[in-house]
Amino acid sequence: MLKIMISRAEIDAANEYGEALRVAVHERELPANERVRAAAGCLAIAQDIHHAIVKLIESQLYAGAFSLVRVAFEAYVRGEWLSLCAKNNQVRRFLEGAEPPRMDLMLEDLEKQPAFSEQVLSQIKRRTWKAMCGYTHVSGLHVQRWVTADGIEPNYSAEEVREALRFADIIVALSVVGTLGLANAESAAALVLDRYKARMGVA
Repeated sequence: MLKIMISRAEIDAANEYGEALRVAVHERELPANERVRAAAGCLAIAQDIHHAIVKLIESQLYAGAFSLVRVAFEAYVRGEWLSLCAKNNQVRRFLEGAEPPRMDLMLEDLEKQPAFSEQVLSQIKRRTWKAMCGYTHVSGLHVQRWVTADGIEPNYSAEEVREALRFADIIVALSVVGTLGLANAESAAALVLDRYKARMGVA
């Protein structure tokens, strides 16, 4: 029998948070150009992944939830890079199916921008990338969470589940703020940041 890792109240709070952020961008008008379509598409996918992570945790499908954490981070970074850094031909090629630059190169470009100059994203990558890749690509790190003394079954700790959810909560807020930036909706973005701070317990 699967262990319930986090409480019903925690799941309900995560669903409420995700819904509030969804409403913040629902039916927002965006400029009709390739750059915005490419960037907003990535940021919308990051938001959708947050919803998926919450629902997978709610259904106690933890491997799926953990495997999506890296995907959410990549979707967000790609969206911001396409918005702020990519050349027009890179945007066009991306929309035609070409791969963007490696993560390190996108972060290097992004962190030349004033909004990212504190290099927080690079710090996140340095701290978490190996683990995120391990969960996505089913490394030994991930398999450890399935091998117990009694057999093969999920064995994530409640703290690990909360950490994955918290990371997804951060990425979805950043993605929504990025989308609102594309829509030039600064006041709405400020409200999202307030909601994010409340979710994180930041005064």
